[in-house]
Amino acid sequence: MKAAVRAQGLSRDARLRHSNDIQSVFQHGRREERRAFVLLWRPGSGETRAAFAASRQIRGAVSRNRAKRRLREAYRRLETRPGKLDLVFVARASTLVVETGEIAREITQALAAVTRP
Repeated sequence: MKAAVRAQGLSRDARLRHSNDIQSVFQHGRREERRAFVLLWRPGSGETRAAFAASRQIRGAVSRNRAKRRLREAYRRLETRPGKLDLVFVARASTLVVETGEIAREITQALAAVTRP
């Protein structure tokens, strides 16, 4: 039986879960490009929510899932997150070869650039 509460994952409120919300970010959001990922973002209404995707240029479902897991884990470990944004992280092929610490630094830099006035 599955546990009712996920102790280590992102909370339900911290995730973009509906496809129309994610499509809205893809269609109307702004971009911040990094070596390991592309960050698409737009202002949201409440708590910061995030979604994770992988480009089909990453061949094979196993590799795409691994790339998304690496991004999700680096994001989850952030100590502070910006407020009131909808974020979509799209993994690039280099996500699989870049060290996890470097992914975390790139996420921090991208979020700092997004929240800059």
